[in-house]
Amino acid sequence: MPTFDLVIFDLDGTLVDTETDVYNSLNLALEKMALPRITLDTAKKAIGPGPNEFIKHVLGEHNLHRAEEFRDIFRPIYWRHCTDHSKLFDGIMPLLIELKNKRIHLAIATNKARSGTDPILQALNVLDFFHLIMTRTEVENPKPAPDMILAACERLNVPPEKTLMLGDTDNDILAARAAGVKSALALWGYSDHKQALTKLASFAVDHPLKVLELIESEIPENV
Repeated sequence: MPTFDLVIFDLDGTLVDTETDVYNSLNLALEKMALPRITLDTAKKAIGPGPNEFIKHVLGEHNLHRAEEFRDIFRPIYWRHCTDHSKLFDGIMPLLIELKNKRIHLAIATNKARSGTDPILQALNVLDFFHLIMTRTEVENPKPAPDMILAACERLNVPPEKTLMLGDTDNDILAARAAGVKSALALWGYSDHKQALTKLASFAVDHPLKVLELIESEIPENV
């Protein structure tokens, strides 16, 4: 029997490589605000933590008073460009196909808003793989709170002990721990703290297809 009956994916940095579209859209918004451009590295650090931390990374403390202005400018720009260059990470499509063939439940838990999530999944032709999509729009508390993961377990009738959360940031790993589910750190993702997160995660995988090994049989954690 499979070790896990449900695999929950983070979106940005785990399922989909979105950094180019986020980076380009951020700088278009900053240009409209007559603010300095940011680097790709700064943009990558902003992806994932949630809307408040996202803005702190982009604007810096000294421009936080312009946060609402930034949101109003950035959102329509990003919604127009969120599918320009975004792509599945190598190995993700074969993983989704194999998990579907094994009748594993699939879900997404992302701190992205619903309005920016569905268009990307539709453009990449993977929306139909997922039984449930949880975004920050559907819960009171985004990751690292466990709300999305616990809601997914409840709605799909899968107990936490049969659930695996795959993500690339501390928010994913901490949310999994808070929900009582196993976590797999996606080493191909955007986090700058992979070494520390590897110690927190139940498992660490360097390629999406390695997730199949976790599904097939119980293996020692962090190997």
